[in-house]
Amino acid sequence: MQPAERRAPAEAATARRTRGGPASAGPPTRRRLLGGLGAAASLGLLGALGTGAVAAGRATRTAVDPRTEVPLFAGTVAHDVDGKRVLVGGRAPDLALTPGTRLAAALGEDAPARARAADFAERTSDWREHLGAQLAEADGDGEDAALLGALADSALADLWVLDDDLPAPVAGWTANWRYVWPRDAAFCAVALARVGAPERAADVLTHLQDLQASDGWFEARYVPGTAHAPDRRAAQFDGTGLLLWASAEVVSAAGEHGGAVADRLAALVETSLGALHLATSGGTALPPASPDYWERRERSTTLWGVGAALAGLRAGSALTGAPAAQEAAEAFAHLAAATFGRAGWQRYRDGGGADSALALFEATGAHGMIDPGRLLALRGELSRPGGGIAPGAAWKQDGVSWTPSTSLLGLGLARAGEHRAAREVLAWLAAHRTAEGSLPEKVLHDGRPAQVAPLAWTAANTLLALDALAG
Repeated sequence: MQPAERRAPAEAATARRTRGGPASAGPPTRRRLLGGLGAAASLGLLGALGTGAVAAGRATRTAVDPRTEVPLFAGTVAHDVDGKRVLVGGRAPDLALTPGTRLAAALGEDAPARARAADFAERTSDWREHLGAQLAEADGDGEDAALLGALADSALADLWVLDDDLPAPVAGWTANWRYVWPRDAAFCAVALARVGAPERAADVLTHLQDLQASDGWFEARYVPGTAHAPDRRAAQFDGTGLLLWASAEVVSAAGEHGGAVADRLAALVETSLGALHLATSGGTALPPASPDYWERRERSTTLWGVGAALAGLRAGSALTGAPAAQEAAEAFAHLAAATFGRAGWQRYRDGGGADSALALFEATGAHGMIDPGRLLALRGELSRPGGGIAPGAAWKQDGVSWTPSTSLLGLGLARAGEHRAAREVLAWLAAHRTAEGSLPEKVLHDGRPAQVAPLAWTAANTLLALDALAG
């Protein structure tokens, strides 16, 4: 099926949502876009902007219920003896695996899945070797380096099995997670590019480019291999900025091949930057209210939405070199500091309490906007009994740690240069994998992994945090 045909369902879906006008009103043109793509090697710094202290949200907390129980649907996902992806462990059947892989031990040596796994291992071997050397150099006794090295192997295997032979990575393999979320795919693409698979990363972004509607928005999630949403969830705007950020990261990681990657992603960059420019009035207005990673309808712009829009505007400025794009990115950074920053970077402009979205700014390269101490304090503010964090202070007090938020914090800390704190977060993730070695979505009050494993977004965040530690 041709790209134009795959876009048709996404275009039709715009009839059931209300938002801004066509993205073509934005600043870039294709000529200017292709002429400025060489500037993508660095996104630059926006300078230090003021922050405040978090206030609000604590008075309404309820006591933690340590009896909260969530099952572990599966300990991992693997290709079975027939090469079919299946859930393994937890509530799913057990399956003997080849050590260090997501492949059944009985899977034939000539099976296509084994060949694909071996190819991925070869592509990522240089990154893994470099990571091991850097971790060992920073760790005197070697125990921490060994633990984080094993975590890297787990995250690589998790990302591979949820991406292998698919148009783009799915969030997980359990039924309700077996979809392509644009935000998750953005982080996965960047992780793939950083660990040595930039060609695959470009393939993922090209697929999302084909799914993007003409106004620049994306559905909340897609049935793999189609442009169809599995339900009537509201469209989400964060994917527009995050996939633009991912495009800049992948172009940069591609090195001498960056120009060719940029050519492939020209439509995604142009449409997304135009949508962001229109939605923020050239960087002078906050983006529209939209569901974010909390996956609920919102009546006000969230901190996550602001971080995603800033990441996209900055990436678009670097990729295109367009003066209007640069001005919009700079103006929006000051707007974010004057609105969300003035109230202490809470979930909403005027309250809502701490939110793990705070880590998104450093994670996507907006260095200097968030005071390091503010980011370091987030782990305590959002702590859960099991040792990880919740998505936000206003999240239900059920004692459950969420690994997407915890790993995002690790990534933000690592890219902010707070390596000691980042290593502590990563060590916690390593210690709370499933018996099969995968990173779960949740960790209960007593440290047991729960619900979905593996989760692609957590694996991607983990790899990117390790990559930042390795320099």
